[in-house]
Amino acid sequence: QAVGAAAGNMIAIHNVVAASATVGLLGREGATLRKTVIPTFYYLVMTGIIGLVIIYGFEFSDVLMK
Repeated sequence: QAVGAAAGNMIAIHNVVAASATVGLLGREGATLRKTVIPTFYYLVMTGIIGLVIIYGFEFSDVLMK
């Protein structure tokens, strides 16, 4: 849940607007959002791969599934 929340927070419109206003880039929210989509996708893919390695590589899964 924390990984998904962090990824969602990276592309949340209100956060992009707040960050743009803070650094003086008003009206450039679309460009900022487009630049954050690729790092967000990379973050989600890499954390998904890490999760799969932990679950299947180290056989770290729920005991009730066996």
